[in-house]
Amino acid sequence: MNKHALEIPQWDVVVIGTGMGGSAAGAICALNGLRTLVLEKNPRPGGACSYYEKEGFQMDCGTHLFIRGNKGPFGKLTRRLGMGTPLEFRHTKNTVHLKGMGMDVKVPRSLGGQLAILPKALVQSGISPMQYPGIYRLVRDLMNKKPHEIDALNHITVEEYMLSFTDNEEIRAMFGLLLGLMFILPPWEASAGESIWNLQKLIKEANLGYPKGGAVAIPKAFLKGAEMHGAQVRMKAGVKQIEVENGQVKAVVLRGGERITTRAVISTTSVFDTVHNLVGQQHFPAPYVERTTAIKPSWTAVQAKIAVRKPVIDAGSLVGGTPLKLDSKFSDQFLRDSIGSLERGEFSNMVPIYAPVPSNYDPALCPPGCQLITAVAVAPTLDIELKDGEQRWIDGMMDSMYQLVPELKENILFYDTWSVKTLAAWIGKSNGSAITTSQTPDQVGLKRPAHNTPVKGLYIAGDCGGHARGVGTELACQSGMDCADQVTSDMHNYVLGDAILRAG
Repeated sequence: MNKHALEIPQWDVVVIGTGMGGSAAGAICALNGLRTLVLEKNPRPGGACSYYEKEGFQMDCGTHLFIRGNKGPFGKLTRRLGMGTPLEFRHTKNTVHLKGMGMDVKVPRSLGGQLAILPKALVQSGISPMQYPGIYRLVRDLMNKKPHEIDALNHITVEEYMLSFTDNEEIRAMFGLLLGLMFILPPWEASAGESIWNLQKLIKEANLGYPKGGAVAIPKAFLKGAEMHGAQVRMKAGVKQIEVENGQVKAVVLRGGERITTRAVISTTSVFDTVHNLVGQQHFPAPYVERTTAIKPSWTAVQAKIAVRKPVIDAGSLVGGTPLKLDSKFSDQFLRDSIGSLERGEFSNMVPIYAPVPSNYDPALCPPGCQLITAVAVAPTLDIELKDGEQRWIDGMMDSMYQLVPELKENILFYDTWSVKTLAAWIGKSNGSAITTSQTPDQVGLKRPAHNTPVKGLYIAGDCGGHARGVGTELACQSGMDCADQVTSDMHNYVLGDAILRAG
């Protein structure tokens, strides 16, 4: 007899990771009455929403704004936990400063303000007034799509949607980039339905914001709720292996050698890393292994955490990039050429920049009178060889920031840069992608990997699996909740089934 066969599991479920998916899953498992242990390899919780402190600045490990705040899965989760809405999401008058590539316009939070600045944005874009009626029809169509109409567009790309709507290259390129970059994908890879669903939430709910206390306030609240309902949370507890016997999860083995027995495991790393690195592909059917290998991740980014002696950006975020002016039209071909360089690992002259300003939402994140900027520039994942070297990407990001914000360079106190390798090591995802199962037409809705796997008691949650919708952190949170509910249901059915068999 196997020496582990008669072991009584110490836990009903072990959750690996305290990012949005793991902290949400752990909280709901505990709420549902399961004996729950949440493990985190790092000294601080939160994954990409964690932080570090330096010279009075609280720096996010990732780069975030949050589209829906308490109107989305974050508020839904804390209410389920009986906590009400302890998270305070703050807002700025102008949510975005669009700058670069021919644009320089500040976008207000309100829908009325956004409509008021649209003519200025169109003039700056250089699009002929003859095209304005078509743009109006496009915007109206985007905003008025019904849920079933959006679902019908899940499995076509943003580019295909745009081609069916307009033959103008500039409009297609401009709107295509806007829609696709929510998922860090080009418009010929991003799901149209997924993009439109999230764009509607962004505009109609007008709730883009950032939490008091920094991004880490969100997973901290979830973990507080988990502990309130009986979960145990452990830091510095990295998992080396998920132990499987006869097709059933038996235990997790920590990097220090400790073995923890459990009836179920929820893994929140990528599906590939779960199957190939934590469990071992020999425990899965060949078609499932093949699918995990074929999953397409999103791009990722190099990052800069910039401490500034005085405010130099007055909006909630800076979005755009260099060049500041375009020598030719912003066309499909321009976009393809620039992104083609990215996919070949070559640095491009077009540098897209996304730079939230956390201290504009919560001044307590930095010393009085100072400003904290978190900037990223799109970069390839670690499975693409960088022909120009990673430092070229970091230098290019900083050069672009200096062009976009002329006052920045002379007012910097210090800045820290994070390479793709640095972020990948912190969040524990081997290729460093921002979204490990990207929202392409064949990886959204019911085509996303399911929470349950062929190994009994092994589940996946977070940005890697489940049928949830959302941008990044909100997708992961909803996935974590859904997975926890499925584990609870399955656990009840297993226990009930075992009791019936014993009674028989």
